[in-house]
Order: sequence, then structure tokens, then C-alpha cells
Amino acid sequence: MTDHPPEICRSECLLNGALEFFGDCWSLLIVRDLLQGPKKFSQILRMEEGISTGTLTNRLTRLVSLGVLERHVCENDRRAVSYELTDKGRALEPVLLEMALWMAEHTDTPFPPEDLEMLHNRARDICQTRGGS
Repeated sequence: MTDHPPEICRSECLLNGALEFFGDCWSLLIVRDLLQGPKKFSQILRMEEGISTGTLTNRLTRLVSLGVLERHVCENDRRAVSYELTDKGRALEPVLLEMALWMAEHTDTPFPPEDLEMLHNRARDICQTRGGS
């Protein structure tokens, strides 16, 4: 049984369900940025891919409602809001790492060697933490 609203999945295919759960690339890029730690709305808005304010607001609201993110109102400025990953959100790190490694290994897109080394090292660390080989 899943712990997300039934309207998320239109079929019993788990891959289809995962794709519908996230909806688009923006959600995964937001998760990617938040893997580095909590960020304010304005910091996320500055991601290099250039997300619009409206799209960011929509995706953050959706990710909070799905339990992937937590939303926090800053104590010193009630207008400022920050977001951080929940355990469910942090569990996406190995998925994003594998997607990035696949891209590096199966396309002609050049990637800096230090970035590839970092991705491989992080994937290895996660595997060891989970008790894998």
C-alpha cells in the first residue's frame, strides 16, 4: 500500500506511479538542491536551470503535500520561508545519483572528471551505508 493520495497513480505500474508522483524535472531538481541542506525560497529560485517563481511555488507546495519536503517559516522574518527534505525526500538521493551516473556513462555529454568522481564516491558511500557491496 502506498502512502500518497490515490489520485497520484493512474495505473498499477510502479514506474508510471513514480513519474506521476514527481510530475516533471523541476521537482527532482528541487530535491537535488535541497540534498545540500535547507534553503530559503529565494535561494532555490536562483537554481542555475532558471525556474520561474510560479513554477517553483507550485512544485514546492506539491512536494510538501506529498511529504517529500517540510516548509518552515523563519522566526526572525515571518515572510521568509525555508524548505528542507524529509526522510522520504532524502531517500531520493541514490535515485538521483544513479540517474546522473547513467547520463555520464551513456551519453556524449562531457562531465568534469571531479564531478564524476564525486558522484561515484557518494553512490559508493550510500551503498555501504545500506549494507550493500
